[in-house]
Amino acid sequence: MKPFAQLFLWTTIGLATLTMGCAEMQGGSTAGSGSATPAASSAGTSAVNTGPGRVSQGTQGDSLSACLARIPSDSSAGQRMVAEQTCRRNADNQAPIMAVPGQ
Repeated sequence: MKPFAQLFLWTTIGLATLTMGCAEMQGGSTAGSGSATPAASSAGTSAVNTGPGRVSQGTQGDSLSACLARIPSDSSAGQRMVAEQTCRRNADNQAPIMAVPGQ
């Protein structure tokens, strides 16, 4: 095989693999309309947490008490500890943003 043809072949295979891997990581597929929205459960669905413009739960101006209240009561001790630490970390990271005037 000629060097240019071999280079073209390996480049094509590499780009195809990269494209498929990125689509897989985003939870979508390479076929269809490109909207990869998972089926939402019937409990607690709204325009904010479903659809292509959905917002991750608890990331937009959430208070510490609201975040802690969302932790399921049937979670294990380890899950609860990680969730509480995450809520506190997010609240600490949000504090400087909320301190800016004009919010």
